[in-house]
Amino acid sequence: MKRNLSALNKALQFGISGAVGGFVGNLITEPFMQGLTGSESVFDSVLSTARWFGLVGGGIATPSVFDSVLSTARWFGLVGGGIATAIMFGYYYYIKGKPQIKQALKNGGLFGLIAGALSGAIAEGIYSGIGDGDNELLRVICWGIAGSLLGLGLAQRIPNLGALRGMGGGGVGGVLGGCLFILFAYNLSGTAGRLAGCAAIGFWIGIMLVVAETLFNKAWLVISYDTGANRTLTLGSEPVTFGSDENLSIICIPNVSPLAMRFQLEGGQIVCENVDSGAVTYLRSGDQKKIGNCTITVGNSDLPAPTSANIPPTFISDQPAVNSFTSGQFSLKLGSRVIPLSAGTQLFTSDIPSLTAAASNGLVAIVTSRSRNELSLGLTNLCDRAWWATDIQGDIKMVEPESTLTLALGTKIEFGEIDGEIV
Repeated sequence: MKRNLSALNKALQFGISGAVGGFVGNLITEPFMQGLTGSESVFDSVLSTARWFGLVGGGIATPSVFDSVLSTARWFGLVGGGIATAIMFGYYYYIKGKPQIKQALKNGGLFGLIAGALSGAIAEGIYSGIGDGDNELLRVICWGIAGSLLGLGLAQRIPNLGALRGMGGGGVGGVLGGCLFILFAYNLSGTAGRLAGCAAIGFWIGIMLVVAETLFNKAWLVISYDTGANRTLTLGSEPVTFGSDENLSIICIPNVSPLAMRFQLEGGQIVCENVDSGAVTYLRSGDQKKIGNCTITVGNSDLPAPTSANIPPTFISDQPAVNSFTSGQFSLKLGSRVIPLSAGTQLFTSDIPSLTAAASNGLVAIVTSRSRNELSLGLTNLCDRAWWATDIQGDIKMVEPESTLTLALGTKIEFGEIDGEIV
């Protein structure tokens, strides 16, 4: 649920940013369009016979295909630069919570101008070469081509968006926005139609980039702040970094190391590196890490987190932990150490150093009895992260905090960096 709400918020921010960028980008070009006439292009107002960025005036011969391509490239270069800059502004505001105008211009302006010019030229070349001026389907397809190429360019700037997701999202956004563009062109005046149409193009490209990213990513992080705010970031080959230094970290966390933690998808596995200690952890869906004022929850579409089952009432034996060595039915093997287990046995961070206790007493697990006798024992998770247990049949189960794993011989448990086995 947190991921869906966060993704919706992200999509809206990207969409609104893209709409503003498309509007402003086209607004800049408007002074050069007034009074110019010529043949229609793929991006022209349907009701108008004037080129948006035409090179000829009334009564002069229709411009060549080359002139059409060149003029459209100039026009959509400015529009694409506006959309890319605004979407990057929305991206930085989403992950950092504050405006980053300079970074947005640096990473969105020039490449958006180039990507927009190239995509506009290619789409115009296709339309001018085979279009007849009234083929609205081809016009929409060309808008999709322009959007896909602009999305491809944005994929090089947004970490782990990916080329295919960028092209797909940009292409679908271009098609949806292009349909609205034509609708506005039929119902609004030339300038108003162009402004509304470019805003629609930017809006849908921004929206669909997030939709494509959310639907087709394999792994992600949900970042929950103590204030209640949530952020969702896609995991991939490019590391997602956390720390207090904005130059080193994608997500800035106050009062921690300049570069404290790094998450990455390597070989299909989610890897977390604690930069301070050098410890490397392989995570699965539902695992959590706490850093500063936020909790990071890992998601993995290939191995979704199971829902928590209702835990039946447990009965904790009066037998002190020190006596468990003589009456334990099971034992926990941790490397060369073997710890006998019976009802009431307590395990602390000194026993399993890879775990962090949820409470201040350092207790990370306790053996409980599910009945009045000692024939059915369970190991209750009292730490701040999930464990993964694999039984002798090879079935994998996530043991979330405050849930209980029924003990059985041969069960292997991953306690973060330390593996244990019930013997």
